[in-house]
Amino acid sequence: GITTKDENFIRQYINICKHRGPDGEGVWSDDYVTLGHNLLAITENPTESKQPWTTPNGNILIYNGEIFNYYDLLKQFENKFTPKTTCDTELLAWGLDTHGISFLDIIDSMHAFAYYDKQNKKLILSRDHAGIKPLHYAEISEGIVFGSEVKGMLDKVPNSRTVDQLALSCFSLAGVNVTRNTFFTGIKKVIAGETLEYNFANKTLKQIKR
Repeated sequence: GITTKDENFIRQYINICKHRGPDGEGVWSDDYVTLGHNLLAITENPTESKQPWTTPNGNILIYNGEIFNYYDLLKQFENKFTPKTTCDTELLAWGLDTHGISFLDIIDSMHAFAYYDKQNKKLILSRDHAGIKPLHYAEISEGIVFGSEVKGMLDKVPNSRTVDQLALSCFSLAGVNVTRNTFFTGIKKVIAGETLEYNFANKTLKQIKR
């Protein structure tokens, strides 16, 4: 995704990362954000699970992952949520619309997602508590660019093809890079268990949950 209207860039990005999801692709945009997705279908016919996903309240979700307690939650919310598919994206979309980010407290998941609240002009980025699913981002002149793979955003981020010295030093000393920085200068990662909110007015990100 990118926080401007730029479908050409996003189509190039998802084409570079097409191996992540060969079963379908989609792009959605308005004047504030452009979102793209490559689909790897697991439980649902690709025609029924294509993303970006429009939520019940008209918001937009792009999601990579799996909700392990999906069937338990279907039973828990059987009087409130009636699925039309077997795709857990549908449950996550409903949960975020209905409960906000507190829904993350009851899902047992591996996930990386972006949730765009159109009415309130909020963009949420979230990564699972174990950091299984990747989610990278960078602050650029347009605001932010983000995605599951670094290589799709390299040309958007100044100096990104140079090595980040803090990440390299940490890895050299400890054998693992525990910093927010990636090895690519200017490109960072949403850390494990973190949820960030992007402010369109002042182009800033803040942590709202960990």
